[in-house]
Amino acid sequence: MIKYKGTTLYPPAMIDILNNFDTIEDYIIIISTNDLGTDEILIRIAVKQESEAFLYKIKDHFRAKLRVTPKIEFNSKEELHSLIYNPMSRKPIHFFDNRKNAL
Repeated sequence: MIKYKGTTLYPPAMIDILNNFDTIEDYIIIISTNDLGTDEILIRIAVKQESEAFLYKIKDHFRAKLRVTPKIEFNSKEELHSLIYNPMSRKPIHFFDNRKNAL
């Protein structure tokens, strides 16, 4: 469970939103703690073609479904691939919880 800007979010809800877009090739969701001690969400995505219009569309979709907009940044597919398919894990990892007080 993530408390973000006064809204409770669950990772599967964010994953479902990202899976609705065919143009997203890969993604990771990173949860961390900011200087104030609250949760921060960063979504790194690899897309077929980067554009401001597509970024706005994703943010608008998050706002409509979850009432908040996380920080989203574009990355290369190769960069995300190395994080998702860690040789130490059998399964792909799309969610990283880097919070200080993570349970």
